[in-house]
Amino acid sequence: MESKINLSAKQAECLKMMEAASVVYLTNIDKDGFPSTRAMLNLKNPNEYPGLVAIHEAEENPLTVFMTTNTSSQKFAEIQQNGKASLYYCEPQKFYGVLLQGTVEIITDNELRQRAWQKGWEMYYPKGESDYTLLRFVPAKLKTYADFTVTTEKL
Repeated sequence: MESKINLSAKQAECLKMMEAASVVYLTNIDKDGFPSTRAMLNLKNPNEYPGLVAIHEAEENPLTVFMTTNTSSQKFAEIQQNGKASLYYCEPQKFYGVLLQGTVEIITDNELRQRAWQKGWEMYYPKGESDYTLLRFVPAKLKTYADFTVTTEKL
Protein backbone atom coordinates (compact mmCIF):
# COMPACT_ATOMS: atom_id res chain seq x y z
CA MET A 1 0.00 0.00 0.00
CA GLU A 2 1.28 3.45 -0.86
CA SER A 3 1.81 5.98 1.92
CA LYS A 4 -0.92 8.60 2.27
CA ILE A 5 1.66 11.31 2.94
CA ASN A 6 4.92 12.01 1.16
CA LEU A 7 7.92 11.06 3.22
CA SER A 8 11.14 13.08 3.29
CA ALA A 9 14.38 11.18 2.65
CA LYS A 10 15.08 11.12 6.42
CA GLN A 11 11.56 9.89 7.18
CA ALA A 12 11.91 7.09 4.59
CA GLU A 13 15.27 6.14 6.11
CA CYS A 14 13.66 6.16 9.54
CA LEU A 15 10.84 3.90 8.35
CA LYS A 16 13.38 1.37 7.04
CA MET A 17 15.05 1.22 10.45
CA MET A 18 11.69 0.98 12.21
CA GLU A 19 10.73 -2.00 10.07
CA ALA A 20 14.10 -3.74 10.59
CA ALA A 21 14.62 -3.33 14.35
CA SER A 22 13.81 -6.21 16.65
CA VAL A 23 12.87 -3.95 19.58
CA VAL A 24 11.82 -0.37 20.14
CA TYR A 25 12.45 1.62 23.31
CA LEU A 26 9.40 3.43 24.68
CA THR A 27 9.88 6.32 27.08
CA ASN A 28 6.86 7.82 28.79
CA ILE A 29 6.42 10.05 31.82
CA ASP A 30 5.83 8.33 35.16
CA LYS A 31 3.49 9.51 37.93
CA ASP A 32 6.32 11.54 39.52
CA GLY A 33 7.15 13.34 36.25
CA PHE A 34 10.28 11.34 35.44
CA PRO A 35 11.06 9.57 32.14
CA SER A 36 10.50 5.82 32.25
CA THR A 37 12.05 3.70 29.48
CA ARG A 38 11.55 0.08 28.56
CA ALA A 39 12.12 -2.20 25.57
CA MET A 40 8.97 -3.14 23.69
CA LEU A 41 8.19 -5.66 20.98
CA ASN A 42 8.60 -3.90 17.64
CA LEU A 43 5.20 -4.54 16.07
CA LYS A 44 6.27 -2.38 13.10
CA ASN A 45 8.68 -5.15 11.97
CA PRO A 46 6.87 -6.94 9.08
CA ASN A 47 9.10 -10.02 9.29
CA GLU A 48 8.30 -10.55 12.97
CA TYR A 49 4.63 -9.45 12.80
CA PRO A 50 3.29 -9.92 9.25
CA GLY A 51 -0.26 -9.98 10.65
CA LEU A 52 0.09 -6.33 11.69
CA VAL A 53 1.26 -4.89 8.35
CA ALA A 54 -2.26 -3.98 7.20
CA ILE A 55 -3.04 -2.20 10.48
CA HIS A 56 0.07 -0.05 10.17
CA GLU A 57 -0.52 0.58 6.47
CA ALA A 58 -4.05 1.85 7.17
CA GLU A 59 -2.59 4.78 9.13
CA GLU A 60 -2.30 8.11 7.32
CA ASN A 61 1.18 8.69 8.73
CA PRO A 62 3.44 5.69 7.97
CA LEU A 63 5.57 6.53 11.03
CA THR A 64 2.64 5.80 13.36
CA VAL A 65 3.35 2.76 15.53
CA PHE A 66 1.11 0.30 17.37
CA MET A 67 2.25 -1.34 20.61
CA THR A 68 0.61 -3.44 23.29
CA THR A 69 0.72 -3.56 27.06
CA ASN A 70 -1.10 -5.07 29.98
CA THR A 71 -4.11 -3.06 31.12
CA SER A 72 -3.02 -3.85 34.69
CA SER A 73 0.49 -2.43 34.16
CA GLN A 74 2.04 0.67 35.62
CA LYS A 75 2.84 1.74 32.04
CA PHE A 76 -0.87 1.74 31.18
CA ALA A 77 -1.67 3.94 34.20
CA GLU A 78 1.17 6.33 33.33
CA ILE A 79 0.01 6.66 29.71
CA GLN A 80 -3.55 7.31 30.89
CA GLN A 81 -2.21 10.22 32.98
CA ASN A 82 0.22 11.61 30.38
CA GLY A 83 0.33 10.48 26.76
CA LYS A 84 3.58 12.27 25.88
CA ALA A 85 6.22 9.74 24.88
CA SER A 86 9.13 8.93 22.63
CA LEU A 87 10.22 5.87 20.69
CA TYR A 88 13.87 5.08 20.01
CA TYR A 89 15.22 2.69 17.41
CA CYS A 90 18.94 2.15 17.00
CA GLU A 91 21.78 0.27 15.40
CA PRO A 92 24.41 0.71 18.13
CA GLN A 93 27.21 -0.89 16.13
CA LYS A 94 26.72 1.82 13.45
CA PHE A 95 26.13 4.68 15.92
CA TYR A 96 22.79 5.27 14.22
CA GLY A 97 19.54 6.08 15.97
CA VAL A 98 16.05 7.38 15.34
CA LEU A 99 14.01 9.19 17.99
CA LEU A 100 10.32 9.86 17.47
CA GLN A 101 8.54 12.19 19.90
CA GLY A 102 4.78 12.31 20.08
CA THR A 103 1.77 10.99 21.93
CA VAL A 104 0.48 7.56 22.85
CA GLU A 105 -3.24 6.90 22.83
CA ILE A 106 -5.11 3.94 24.24
CA ILE A 107 -7.21 2.22 21.58
CA THR A 108 -10.74 1.44 22.75
CA ASP A 109 -12.04 0.26 19.35
CA ASN A 110 -12.64 -3.46 20.01
CA GLU A 111 -12.59 -4.36 16.31
CA LEU A 112 -9.11 -2.83 15.88
CA ARG A 113 -7.95 -4.49 19.13
CA GLN A 114 -9.14 -7.88 17.84
CA ARG A 115 -7.50 -7.41 14.43
CA ALA A 116 -4.20 -6.58 16.15
CA TRP A 117 -4.27 -9.60 18.51
CA GLN A 118 -1.63 -12.16 17.48
CA LYS A 119 -1.55 -15.88 18.14
CA GLY A 120 0.91 -16.63 20.93
CA TRP A 121 0.33 -13.39 22.84
CA GLU A 122 -1.35 -15.42 25.55
CA MET A 123 2.13 -15.70 27.12
CA TYR A 124 2.18 -11.89 27.60
CA TYR A 125 -1.47 -11.71 28.63
CA PRO A 126 -2.14 -14.77 30.83
CA LYS A 127 -5.32 -13.11 32.13
CA GLY A 128 -6.54 -13.07 28.54
CA GLU A 129 -7.67 -10.25 26.34
CA SER A 130 -9.24 -8.41 29.28
CA ASP A 131 -5.67 -7.47 30.33
CA TYR A 132 -4.57 -6.59 26.78
CA THR A 133 -4.35 -2.99 25.63
CA LEU A 134 -3.54 -1.75 22.15
CA LEU A 135 -1.66 1.55 21.98
CA ARG A 136 -1.13 3.91 19.04
CA PHE A 137 1.93 6.18 19.01
CA VAL A 138 1.51 9.23 16.77
CA PRO A 139 4.79 11.04 16.10
CA ALA A 140 5.12 14.84 16.03
CA LYS A 141 8.91 15.16 15.74
CA LEU A 142 11.71 13.04 14.29
CA LYS A 143 15.38 13.20 15.30
CA THR A 144 18.06 11.12 13.63
CA TYR A 145 21.54 10.47 14.94
CA ALA A 146 24.05 9.47 12.25
CA ASP A 147 27.67 10.22 11.42
CA PHE A 148 27.96 12.29 14.62
CA THR A 149 25.21 14.60 13.34
CA VAL A 150 21.73 15.21 14.73
CA THR A 151 18.90 16.27 12.43
CA THR A 152 15.39 17.23 13.54
CA GLU A 153 12.14 17.37 11.56
CA LYS A 154 8.66 18.31 12.70
CA LEU A 155 6.08 15.94 11.29
